[in-house]
Amino acid sequence: MAEKLSDATSMRLPVSLREKLERAAKQGGRSMNAEIRLRLEQSFEKATAEGTEAIADWAFGELRAELVSVKAQLATLTNRVDQLDKPDH
Repeated sequence: MAEKLSDATSMRLPVSLREKLERAAKQGGRSMNAEIRLRLEQSFEKATAEGTEAIADWAFGELRAELVSVKAQLATLTNRVDQLDKPDH
């Protein structure tokens, strides 16, 4: 089923931007309306992808920090075991 469209929306554009949109629409074989919709949809998809990437980067950083902490704790425990295993204890 096709997505329901809202009422028409008008907006003022700088002449240079309108000309760019007209050229892009013509090159893509689209109407101005279709070109504007496509570019708006792509901008939201890109923002979502960038947000997802930012979350993944943050999570990776958190995991890396946790791994460094675990490694330090493991080194401390290893040193303690080594001390207990020495014959003079």
